[in-house]
Amino acid sequence: MTRRRCSRLCLEGRSPKARRSSTHNKVPAPLLEMRKCLGQLKRMVPTIEQHQKINQLELLQHVINYIQDLEVTLEYPASILHSVSPCRDTADNGHAVQT
Repeated sequence: MTRRRCSRLCLEGRSPKARRSSTHNKVPAPLLEMRKCLGQLKRMVPTIEQHQKINQLELLQHVINYIQDLEVTLEYPASILHSVSPCRDTADNGHAVQT
C-alpha cells in the first residue's frame, strides 16, 4: 500500500472493503419514504398498539379495516349512536350520574 493511499484511508478511518460494504447498506430514498409513510399510518390507526411489531401487509390490512369502519360510521351515524350506551360520569360518592 502506498503512503498516499494509507494516509487517505487513515483519514477516512475505513478500509476499501468497509467503504464498499457501506455503500450496499444505503437504503434507496423511495424505500425510506415508504417506511416513513407506513410509520405514519401505524400511528394514525388506533387499533394498532404503537410498540406492536407487525409486517407491512398486516399494517395495510389494519388500515383498510379502519377505513371501512369509518365509512360505515359516516354512512349510518344514527345506527351507530343508538347502539352505543349513553355516557355516564361518576360523582364523588361513586354513584353513576347521567349526563
